[in-house]
Amino acid sequence: MKRLINLFFLFVLVIILNNCDINTFKSQKNDLFHSSDFLNKSYKKELFTHFPKKQPQGFILSYYNAKVELADSCFGPINYVLASFYYSTEYDSLKDQFKSLQIKNLNPNDTSVILVFPYCDISVDMDGNIVKGLESKKKKKLSHHNNIIQNGIPIPLFKIDQYNGDTFSGLPEDFKIYVLEAKPGKYLEDKYLRDCICLPKKWKHGFSRGVAMSDKRHVIIYWVTVW
Repeated sequence: MKRLINLFFLFVLVIILNNCDINTFKSQKNDLFHSSDFLNKSYKKELFTHFPKKQPQGFILSYYNAKVELADSCFGPINYVLASFYYSTEYDSLKDQFKSLQIKNLNPNDTSVILVFPYCDISVDMDGNIVKGLESKKKKKLSHHNNIIQNGIPIPLFKIDQYNGDTFSGLPEDFKIYVLEAKPGKYLEDKYLRDCICLPKKWKHGFSRGVAMSDKRHVIIYWVTVW
């Protein structure tokens, strides 16, 4: 009977980890990104220099999400996203600007990248026993991919309801990803740092920032991911 009770609590725990591990905060203003307490204050402004200084007229959405309240064994990047529509002239101008600043451009199905995503493969059951192998096969496969690539450039695994695509990066195929900067190092407050087997040693901690642009939709997705 005790075994059945333990299995029940473990089942509930797995459901919670898979469905409630990310806190998502949505905002109607992009100044949300500049008020986060997660980031090391020394780097706040540096990470958001490519974001609009004020809310664009074609504003669609903005949010940040964080996975910081779980056990030390759980890893989660902190992602900042803003999406906006632009009319042709402004869109083309911004595209030229970002193309000149890019360090790498990618299509959504480019597999030469390192994907940064939440990962929680072990936990502790009600008796204090360590339970392993909780993550999905897909995430385990992506973790293996990251450690093989090693020298790839990191970008987030995009999960945006309005722009969800069946591609390696998670974006629709009509988007182009422009990475503006990516550096290893500690850019979060120490209490939020987690190690992860899902990342190669070089990129144990760091940040990546850039934009994803769709010529078809005239939409720009601004993003920063820090881990």
